[in-house]
Amino acid sequence: MGILRAAWVPDDDPERDWEVAAELAVDWAEREAAEQSATAVLVLNAFGAEQTVPALRRFAQRHLVATPRSGRQRAGSGAGPVLAYVPDAKTLNFATGLARNSSLAAVEGANLFPLRGWAAQVNAVDLTRPEDAVDVLDARLTSALDRLKFYGNNGYGPPFDRQQATRILGDLRAADLLDRDVVLGAMAAQGVSPNGLKRLGQLIDAAGDR
Repeated sequence: MGILRAAWVPDDDPERDWEVAAELAVDWAEREAAEQSATAVLVLNAFGAEQTVPALRRFAQRHLVATPRSGRQRAGSGAGPVLAYVPDAKTLNFATGLARNSSLAAVEGANLFPLRGWAAQVNAVDLTRPEDAVDVLDARLTSALDRLKFYGNNGYGPPFDRQQATRILGDLRAADLLDRDVVLGAMAAQGVSPNGLKRLGQLIDAAGDR
């Protein structure tokens, strides 16, 4: 099984303080941990980031903290809800693995890795607008993403896979459905590796993103 439930805090309001964004994610993750009677994990790009945000510092005192560098050992065996704070692609991939069969909340740092496509792919609740319906992807885009995933199993390394991905991206561009951030985020949700996402981003740039 994959992630059971997901939520996110979009980085879409320059007036929103990072403490507010963190509190929204912390509250959601705490509820998930209580419901699952499990210890949560705070996932960061690097240790120390939690010390600058009071809500995260308190969360870290009650739960576990891990980074991609520390690996799964740091998270221990009490796998439960995961809170990923402004993850880049590598950190999001790590957090997704830890959250398997549980829940994942992510606070977006758009300059590091935009999460719009990820959120739509995993039906994540927008914690700034929890009563709103979750975003959904265009059916044509969803079909194309499934095909992109098929050719991304080897990280878009083999020439044939890159050729097929380029063809699919060209079709998306012609249909005015090629949004770099959405495609990369959705592919991250589908398990494409960080290196694969990097190569796919290069292919999107070559295809001419909008």
